Amino acid sequence: MKFNSTKPIILASSSKIRSRILNDSGIDFTAVSPFYDEDNEKKTLVKMSPKKLAMFLATKKAQSVSEKYPESYIIGCDQVCEFDKKEFSKSKSLSDAILQLNMFNGKIHYQNNACVVILNQKIIFKNFSRVTLKMRKLSSKQIENYVNFDSPIGCAGSYKYESQGKHLFEKVQGDYFAILGLSIQPLINFLHSQKIINL
Repeated sequence: MKFNSTKPIILASSSKIRSRILNDSGIDFTAVSPFYDEDNEKKTLVKMSPKKLAMFLATKKAQSVSEKYPESYIIGCDQVCEFDKKEFSKSKSLSDAILQLNMFNGKIHYQNNACVVILNQKIIFKNFSRVTLKMRKLSSKQIENYVNFDSPIGCAGSYKYESQGKHLFEKVQGDYFAILGLSIQPLINFLHSQKIINL
């Protein structure tokens, strides 16, 4: 079942997992990569808290697409992994992923997830979800085995929770979908409440 909307819906993201979450929810949308240099911008935002950073980047991504598609609902998302009160960038290699997971080993880290909806440059919805994850105490070999299996390059936290990454943890508190990169239930609630989509 597909839910048609009153105006076109665009996901301002190249993330396959975010597209899959929206697809699985029956929402009719188009994915467009943001016209925004997130990595370069982050270098100037090092003093921003993980929560504020996630919301700022989600908004900037959505606004960059809204400039080109002002009559569409633009969904912008961002995920910031936080450990020891600092933002951890996505891993760029297998060795980088192994290094990050060894730092998280046996400890708690957080996934900060922000989602906004923008229409004609105006924010009409925003949501923030924070998930607490405690990693099991694993051997270096176990971490290496996991990374070689899931190859979590470019993933916030250096794991694919939707795959075998869930085996890394002994306790998780928060929204499953927020870990994946898009907290879908608050978004669905908003879309229905504003009659943007309807059963």
